[in-house]
Amino acid sequence: MHQDKTDTLALLREKIRRMESLPPVSADRLPTGFAALDAHLDGGLARGCVHEVFSTGRDSLYGSRSAAFVAHVLARTTGPVIWASEDYPDLSAPGIRQSGLNPGRLLCVTTRKGGLEALCEDVLNERGVCALVADLRTPLSLTQSRRLVLAASRSQVSGFLLCRTAAAVSEPPASASMTRWRIGGSPSALRTDLPSLSPVAGAERWAVELLRHRSGPGGTWIITPTRHDPTYSLPVAAPLVDRATPETAASPFTYRTGPLRA
Repeated sequence: MHQDKTDTLALLREKIRRMESLPPVSADRLPTGFAALDAHLDGGLARGCVHEVFSTGRDSLYGSRSAAFVAHVLARTTGPVIWASEDYPDLSAPGIRQSGLNPGRLLCVTTRKGGLEALCEDVLNERGVCALVADLRTPLSLTQSRRLVLAASRSQVSGFLLCRTAAAVSEPPASASMTRWRIGGSPSALRTDLPSLSPVAGAERWAVELLRHRSGPGGTWIITPTRHDPTYSLPVAAPLVDRATPETAASPFTYRTGPLRA
């Protein structure tokens, strides 16, 4: 068992070494990308701390919005991101790209049942890692969260705890994390400027609630997440180069993109 843990850490260190061509983030804040949130947080989330992000409502079981929120934050950083869980990593590569995070920066790690806390502490003690994202099925105890907070403060690696079940209860258990967030859905604004017979739902919106902030007050915001839709270069036949065809005409309809979770 000890040998398996040693081999896993050695493999992670080697992968991190290969990904360290980009300089680490030197600022003490991680901007969220949402102006209202960053203004409230004096520039963003504190780096080298542990942050909890929960989903609410129907998404509490899957945690798609909380995962997308964290990916949106980490898209503005550099360096490797360790995404750890006890189960299979049900992440969607297109959803990750749409949040702005490069999937090539992700190192997805799974561990045996009951071993996630120890793995998270080991990763948070590793310098050279940008951030750890722990996909939890049950919330950590206060003592467990304190161990992660101490590890993050030593290495200045940021930790994000996603718990799919804690949002189902009215009040999650006590934690030593710097911030605690709850992400839910909010009704989209109806668009009437499209040539359709009835109004069409606009862009997705989130209800973001800062439940606890050790350095300041909480708050509630309605935000619209940015969707990054990368374009791809495809070879075409010579007669079609620089020519528009009827099939490429703009469509009057809008389409929603897939979630971060598979």
